Amino acid sequence: MYATVLQGSRPPVDVAVRPAPAVVAEVPVGLSGEDVASAARLDRAFRRMGYQLDAIRIGTAEVPPLFLAQVPHDLDDMPDPDSRKALFLRVMLPLVLAANEEIAEDRARLQSLLARKAARQSLTHPDQVWLKALAERYEVEDGDMNRLLARVDIVPPSLALAQAAEETGWGTSRLVRRSRNLFGHTADTASDETGMRQFGSLQDAVRAYLLNLNTHRAYDGLRRARMKARAKGHQPDGHQLADALRAYSERGEAYVGTIRSLIRRNDLVALDNARLGRVLPVRLASAGFAP
Repeated sequence: MYATVLQGSRPPVDVAVRPAPAVVAEVPVGLSGEDVASAARLDRAFRRMGYQLDAIRIGTAEVPPLFLAQVPHDLDDMPDPDSRKALFLRVMLPLVLAANEEIAEDRARLQSLLARKAARQSLTHPDQVWLKALAERYEVEDGDMNRLLARVDIVPPSLALAQAAEETGWGTSRLVRRSRNLFGHTADTASDETGMRQFGSLQDAVRAYLLNLNTHRAYDGLRRARMKARAKGHQPDGHQLADALRAYSERGEAYVGTIRSLIRRNDLVALDNARLGRVLPVRLASAGFAP
């Protein structure tokens, strides 16, 4: 079972999401309209291209750069729960990895600029403009660059995948089908009476989730824990960071326990080192799909 998302049960999100990249489409390049018409067909397409989670977990395969705009409408019709979960994770994983890569690129540029400032080197005007825009996006208005660096950082895929699974019932909730809302985001205003935020694509929803965890005051503890891990030379740990999500749901500690259980039972930590490929798998290309 997954948690019922209650209006006002977590801090509302009102963020400026970056425009979706060209790769986000109703029918991604490499798949056909028939492939995305149903969960069963999408599962067969993933199998045909060799996109399997076991290979991703042990590091022998990359994640195909396939970005679906929405989850299959009939995902809950798949009779086997394990297959249903695996399909949802395969839909979600490229989206999370791509959004994290965007953040990692910004973080690397930010670190480079901070190093130049520490060395008393002047920044170019374009760099200054970019730095100001980044601070505005991450809601750092006082010029505290250490605070900004603590916010511009990735969220472990294991944590994002577990929360998406919990908030959508593994992609089967009406909310995600109707509004492409993956993480129970509320909004002050919405186009319907639910009070839940609507997104143009799953990628937009993932970006909003990452920015929410990286900016809202309710998740200061998550950012501090992540920063401490970085200082010790460790990668952020989704199971550990979940402890700072008590404010995400009215369930509090019980919600944290659920997220940690999902991470453990579904071996999601093994997906934290997944790599997003840059080209479609050879098996897919050789099957005659359009490039």
